[in-house]
Order: sequence, then structure tokens, then C-alpha cells
Amino acid sequence: MEVKLRLAPLEEKREIAALLRRYLVELGPWGYDEPDNYPFLDSYWREARRFPYLIEAEGRAAGFTLVNAISISGYPVDASIAEFYVLPAFRRTGCGAAAAAQTFRMRAGWWELSYHRDNAAARAFWPKAAARAGAKRMQFFDIGESRILRFRMPR
Repeated sequence: MEVKLRLAPLEEKREIAALLRRYLVELGPWGYDEPDNYPFLDSYWREARRFPYLIEAEGRAAGFTLVNAISISGYPVDASIAEFYVLPAFRRTGCGAAAAAQTFRMRAGWWELSYHRDNAAARAFWPKAAARAGAKRMQFFDIGESRILRFRMPR
């Protein structure tokens, strides 16, 4: 499956917003109960260190990822995945792993991401996806109900 990650221009913000809403609805069991209230979306087209990406598979929209440089753990980071979503039709096809790898390989240095500790799919996916992308020095931190995955991507 051909998977592409591309920076989303402002004209595609509505598409990302629609995908973001679906994602937040899916996260409902883990405490995300306001799918129409994501206060940071606009900042991905306004702030220099925030990047909205569309994930495409076989030429069709398959998901999105929002990347920034905000540390979740309190340690310095070069990049962080704020949100990552793959539509159900593209799951278990390698699309998510390919998109994650492309995301991580865009920037060398320290990366972080977090997920709810009770989210079994995220617990299974993220460590494997990071390792397959070439992540080094993986570390895990638990803060409240969140598990933070921190790792270094080589140059």
C-alpha cells in the first residue's frame, strides 16, 4: 500500500477538522468527551513549530497527524505527536505504521507522544511503530492516566 504524508495547506483545514472530530469521538472511552472543542487546531496553521499533515493511502485521505515541539514529559524535545488518526478502513493494513515512520523520519532528535494507558490498541501500536521506524533509547513515563513514549530518532 502506498502511503504518503503531506503538509496540509489551510484550504484543507476543514478536512483535518472532520477527521479530528471522528478521532475525538473514538477516544470518548478514555475521557475525551468534547469532540467539537479542540482549541489548538487553528494554531497548526498559525504557529511556526506546529505542523498539520494529511495521511493518504492509495491516493485517498486515510487520516492525519498533528506534530509540534511541545514536551509532554517536561524534558526537551525536537518534535511531538499531538494527535494521530487513521480511518478504520485503513487500519491493520500497514498504513498507520508507514505514516508514523514517515512522521518520525522527518526530524532527527528527541520525540514524544502520549496515549491513555487503558487504550490497548495504542499500547500495542506505538512502541512497535517507533522501533520499526528506527527509534533509539525508548523511554516510558506514566503521568496520571497517560503513558508517554519518548525516543530519539537518528540522523
